[in-house]
Order: sequence, then C-alpha cells, then structure tokens
Amino acid sequence: MTAAILDSRTKPTLAELVSAHSNRIKGILILFVAADHNDWFRALAPDLFKPLTFHVLGFFFLAFTFGSKVFSARLLLDRAARYLVPFWWALTFASVLFGAVLLSADHPTARFVSWLLAMVFGNAPFVKASSGLLMLWFLPCLFGLTGLIALIDSVSSAHFKRIGWILAVLAHLAIPLAAASKIMWLPFGIGVALDVFILGLIWRSVSTWPLFDLWGMAALLILGVSYGTLMAGSVNIEIGTLEVFGINHPVLMFLQDLEGLSGVLVVVWMASKFGSARWLDAVGRNSLLIYLLHPIAYQVCGRIAVRVGPNASGPSMLLLIGCLMTVLAVGSAYILSTLISSSPRLSNWIIPRTWPDWPPSRLIRHSK
Repeated sequence: MTAAILDSRTKPTLAELVSAHSNRIKGILILFVAADHNDWFRALAPDLFKPLTFHVLGFFFLAFTFGSKVFSARLLLDRAARYLVPFWWALTFASVLFGAVLLSADHPTARFVSWLLAMVFGNAPFVKASSGLLMLWFLPCLFGLTGLIALIDSVSSAHFKRIGWILAVLAHLAIPLAAASKIMWLPFGIGVALDVFILGLIWRSVSTWPLFDLWGMAALLILGVSYGTLMAGSVNIEIGTLEVFGINHPVLMFLQDLEGLSGVLVVVWMASKFGSARWLDAVGRNSLLIYLLHPIAYQVCGRIAVRVGPNASGPSMLLLIGCLMTVLAVGSAYILSTLISSSPRLSNWIIPRTWPDWPPSRLIRHSK
C-alpha cells in the first residue's frame, strides 16, 4: 500500500521511502556487512573495506527513522529483549567455542571474567577478548542508541532539543580525541552512540525533506568522491572501536561523515529502484539472525573450501570464491534463521520482539 502511494507521487520524502522499503534496505545493508566480513574479499582488495561505515550507520539511521518517542522502563525492557538477549546468546556460544579452541590454556576464572565483562559492557574490546568476534559490539550499542533517542524525543522543550544538538556536535568533535580505552568502559556502546548521534539527527532532519530529481545519482556521486578519496589514502575507520576522526582531522572527519550519510542514501535509492525482489525483502526481515549466524557459516564454508576447493591465489579466483562464500554464508544463515523464526518457542527464547515474549521475564514477573 505504501509503495503504491509513493508510485503516485513525484517527490516523496526520504522517510517515506525508508518506510516503504525498510526490509529491502536492511537486506542490502546486511549483504554489505557480510561482504565486509568476507576474508576472500579483504584479501583481494583490503583498502576497499577500510573506510566502510555506511553499512553500520544504515542500521543506526533506521533507529532514528523509526525511533520511539517515549522513554520508559517498558521501552528499555523491550529493547533489551530485542537486542541484548540475542547478543547474550551469540556472545556465550562464541565465547565457549573461542575458549575451547584458542584459549584452552587460560584459567577458567579468567575466561569467565572476560565473558562477564563482555556481557555487562558489550563494547568491542570486551566482546573481542571474550569471543573473538569484534562484530558483536553492534547490538549492545544499538540498545544504548535507542535509549538515547527515546530520551531526547521524550522532552518536548525546543530549547532542550537545541541544547541536545549542540551537545551532539561537541561529542562528535571531541570523543575521537579521548582515549578509546576509557570510553569503552561506558556500557552498551554509549560512547559510540554519542559519537554518531549528530549524524542520526542530521539524517532525521533530512529525511523529512521532499526529494529532488536525480537525488540518488547525486548521492552516488558524493559517495564515490568521499569514499574514493578515503580508500585512495588507505584510511582505516572502525566505528565500534572509535577509530574515527574528530576535530583534530577536520578534512578526514568531513569525508568520513559524508561517506556515511551519502552511502546510506545510496542504499535507500537502490532499494527504491528494485522491482520485485522478494528474496531481498526476506533477507531483510531475517537480518538480525543472519547478522549473528553468518560468521559461523563463513567458518564452516571456509573449512570446506580449504579441503575440497581450488587454491584461491589469483584475483579472479579470490573474487569468484569470495562471491560464492558470501552466497553460501548468507544463504545458510537465512535458512537457519527461518527455522528458528518458524518456531514460536525457540524464537521467543533467542530473538524475542518484546520483554513479555521472553520466557524468563514471566518468571521474574511471577516471582514479584
């Protein structure tokens, strides 16, 4: 229905496009995430992925587009069930495997403390030390970010909102100057959320404007210039560990932010140009579990490829095997995600949508 309405209008807003194609947007973003985690692609073109940020920012911007307007204990509990419960499952599973395979010589108490710190703080260094998977920082950070969005949205004072914009700008300029090792002690990615918050506010403001003709091509041009410049300079950006640029590098900071914003615009534009792409919508609907499962799929596919596949030594072979492994990893993660989602009992345990859906919450309520 929404897509049909958009077809009848000449100049929809960005927010309307996002609403009409949200699953497709998530599908495209998760494919970029999977490509970023592909060792064969990284071996083929390492500099291509060093400045890549829009695949992460895209999911953050969706939180700004569809963010709740009311800050409450129920909102925090619902978001904890939606983001933290899957994170805790994935972290625990990965930590057990990581400890058994690579940290078997470490004392069990040290491994337990490492896991506990990752469970409580959820930031990249902690989850990396416990599970070996740096990527798991995203879900705790998304939880912290949605809480901040709701907190700002709950205040109706225009004066307060102006102060919020000023503080968000200052955080974006200053946080990269601080010691990341100290900021990472803020739980649930709050330091990272504060750094990118101004970009989300800009996205939310821009998303209400009617789009002009050729806006997608303009965004693609801006992305090509900003991303190409960063890639040519072999610039490495990692949002999760706050390896980002602040006011001490104004040009690089500008290019970094321009690449992130324009990249998400291009993804929305791409999503709006697809015709019937049910497979992409399906991938988007299952993006949470695909995100959590695809690293395991990569490991399995990689071990099989080493034993039965050809030697990936040349560029063409790296590209071919990289594409094949991405398809296999995302495809197998999607199949497993649909199996989990099809079981209400299993999905409520692993990926509950709200706090009451999570079975342990019922025990907590009954015990009061």
